[in-house]
Parts: sequence; structure tokens; C-alpha cells
Amino acid sequence: MKKVLFLAIACVLLFHSAAFAEVKIGVFSMQAVMVNCDYGKAVAAKLKAQFEPLEKSLEKEAQSIQRLEDELRNQDMALKLEAQQDKQREFRRITRDYQDSVAAYRQKMQMAQQELGQPVIEKIIKVMAEYAKANKYTAIFELGGSGVSYVAEGVDITDNLVEELNKLKKAGK
Repeated sequence: MKKVLFLAIACVLLFHSAAFAEVKIGVFSMQAVMVNCDYGKAVAAKLKAQFEPLEKSLEKEAQSIQRLEDELRNQDMALKLEAQQDKQREFRRITRDYQDSVAAYRQKMQMAQQELGQPVIEKIIKVMAEYAKANKYTAIFELGGSGVSYVAEGVDITDNLVEELNKLKKAGK
């Protein structure tokens, strides 16, 4: 009986002290850290250099399609039915090819973003965990899809993480 009473008192005291322990919670925006840190900026520059020529080519193609559509509209009455149908088929083929090119561009861009961004995300998570341990955080949540709807002033550590990542980059790690 004394053992049970002793265990009950020990549990109450243990939970009681844990309940009054300091709870420190933080939040951060992965997107903001990715955009603002030097690693993320380097990835964005690589992506821009890699995809800008393809993007310009797609813009020229879109302008060409627009001109062809305008021509089709203007010549609609002047052309014979057969010639008009041929032009419309050609327009649909060119438009379909353009849409396929845009879809391929988006897929390549998304794959490149994931490939280049994954090491940065891993660095962000590592730095966030180290920061949390060093500053004695109980929990850190990511803003965005986590359902966090209110954050008190001083709880957002996004800028602190960007600063830590930039220090890491400058150190060459």
C-alpha cells in the first residue's frame, strides 16, 4: 500500500512539475525562408538561367498564335469554305502543339525546382532543428498548411532561420 501511495505521489509531482515547465513555441514560413535565404536565391538564379530561353521561346510562339488567330478572323469571309477549314485545322494543330510545349515546360520546371530545391529544404530543416535545440523551443510549426491561424508577435522565427542559413552559406557549408 505504501508503494502504491508513493508511486501515486511521485506521478503527481512529476506531472505537476512538467505542467509548469516553460513551453516555447515557434512558427516559420518554409516558402519565405526558401525565397529569402542565399541558398534559395542561388536556386532561383539557376532556374532562371536554365528556363528563361525556353520561356521567351514560348512567349514568341504565343504571339505567333495570336497573330494567326487575328488573320483567321480577318480573312474568314474572304476565304472559301475549304480553305477556311484548312486554316482552322492548322490553327488548332499549332495551338495544340503550343499547349503541349507549355505542359512540357511546366513539368521540366517543376522537376528542376524539386531537384535543386530538395537539398535546400533539407538544410532549412536541419538549421531549424539546431536553432530549436539551441534556443530551447518545445515545438516549431510550419506556417502554411498546418492550420495555424494566429501567431503572437515574436513567435515567428522565419527571419532568424534565414539569418542562420545565410551564415551557413557564407561559411561555405
